[in-house]
Amino acid sequence: MVFLLSKHPWLIPALFTLGIGVGVWIARRGRRFWMRRQLLRRWRHAKRGEERARVWLEQHGFIVLDEQVTQTSFLLVNGEESPFNVRADYVVERNGVRAVVEVKTGAVADPSSRGTRRQVFEYAHVYGVDEVYLFDADEQRLHHIGIPSASAAPAPAGGTAWKVVVIFAVGMVVGALVAWWAFGIFP
Repeated sequence: MVFLLSKHPWLIPALFTLGIGVGVWIARRGRRFWMRRQLLRRWRHAKRGEERARVWLEQHGFIVLDEQVTQTSFLLVNGEESPFNVRADYVVERNGVRAVVEVKTGAVADPSSRGTRRQVFEYAHVYGVDEVYLFDADEQRLHHIGIPSASAAPAPAGGTAWKVVVIFAVGMVVGALVAWWAFGIFP
């Protein structure tokens, strides 16, 4: 081995580089395997949550009309329609009232979760149903989500113009008092 290394000195850096390359390859494959495994575990957990939600909804008087319902809508981007699809977990009805139910597990089952809030707003607009619900499959809890109309939303925080006028007036008064005191300008 020593003879081989003395005859070919480039062999040490080459083997070192090869070792790093193999290590990186193994690390990437391991990471990809681990991420796939975690994703599969989450998907299975979510699927079980949807199944539990269906049973819970039916036990509590909801009629499941459809599941994994895809609806197309659009945004106007520079005046042109830009279509998109959304998919709700369940469209249900109870006492003649149609609703969309979104099932979540884990941290996103919290109604205050940013992505969940956005999704629920989107469903309320796109599906045109009377009610929107969020079902926390881990806690077996149904949240009724009320979506206020645009007219009921609080007015944007504004009204800074009056603050500017007051600050300007106070500045003028303070400036006049300083000028009067320091220079005797005013009689």
